[in-house]
Amino acid sequence: MSTSLWRQEVSKLEAYVPGKSIEEVKKQYGLSEITRLASNENPYGPSPKAIAAMNAAAAESHLYPEPTSAELRHKLGELYEVDPAQVLISNGADNVLMLIGQAYVNPGDEVVYCVPTFSVYRTSTVVMGGVPVEIPLTEDYKFDLDRILASVNEKTKLIYVCNPNNPTGTIVDSDALGAFLSRVPPHVVVVLDEAYGEFIDVEGYKTGAEYVREGYPVISVHTFSKLYGLAAMRIGYAIASKEVLAPVLAVREPFPVSRLANAAALASLEDTDYRDFILSTNREGIRYLTAELGALGIDVTPSYSNFVLANLHRDAVPVVDALLRVGFIVRPCRSWGYPEHIRITVGSPEQNRRFVEALRPIMNA
Repeated sequence: MSTSLWRQEVSKLEAYVPGKSIEEVKKQYGLSEITRLASNENPYGPSPKAIAAMNAAAAESHLYPEPTSAELRHKLGELYEVDPAQVLISNGADNVLMLIGQAYVNPGDEVVYCVPTFSVYRTSTVVMGGVPVEIPLTEDYKFDLDRILASVNEKTKLIYVCNPNNPTGTIVDSDALGAFLSRVPPHVVVVLDEAYGEFIDVEGYKTGAEYVREGYPVISVHTFSKLYGLAAMRIGYAIASKEVLAPVLAVREPFPVSRLANAAALASLEDTDYRDFILSTNREGIRYLTAELGALGIDVTPSYSNFVLANLHRDAVPVVDALLRVGFIVRPCRSWGYPEHIRITVGSPEQNRRFVEALRPIMNA
């Protein structure tokens, strides 16, 4: 088929390239066991209560799901102290981000964010005929809020702040973020992508929902994929004022969330012991990887997520290939402009230990 039939905006995009699949690496290298530390997945999987809830919900798979996820919105409203009408549930955080683009971006509108970051910001802008305004991260891999503000003009429609940022794991200072939001003009909506927000372990750090409660034109976006281990279920949500959410609801599909996903999300929120276990083991994993990689001469950027950005101080591609041959998948960062970096998901203690043991002879070769 000729590309002349495509929408003009689509020709400006490239398909998203995910990390290598476990199945692909097994087949390519003839391995029976693979540890994937490339996709920021929860190494322990969902809560047992979530699994039980999904099994129970499977019996009703012949029925359409409740379209508004009312019970889940109520639970999230209680958690974040907002009206349930200020919560939108949809098919993963990336879907929520695409809906925001559909709801807000007109041809010629400008959308501002720093790079490298999550690629959906660009996709959701370009596909609607918008203009991405991409600003480099600071030298310490953080969003440059001052330069973002300096770029805002009458054409600016959205600002994205990925916090913690993917792929760097960094956050912006809470006080600086508050000062930034107070200076954003009223015609601009700020999207705080907090897919990894639950992993932030800083006393007094403000969440996006707090800014929503304070009346800022903010959309706080979250996912159940990371902390709660429901990546395969595709369920995410947004928190904003009713006025800000109205156009997003208008473009959302009629039945965006399956019964299984909805049941799993509800059970996950109720299993606070499991949540606390995941957060605790993740913090310990960050400390372990930072120390062990540092001993190998690898610099690790301070991370507030469930992954670390590691500077190998050499071309990362041969290291990534060598790790694949011994059964470990990590994410090379060349496509983000960091040819000497890799992104490593925090695994279980045993996975982390075996990864370091596999990496040590490669780095010392």
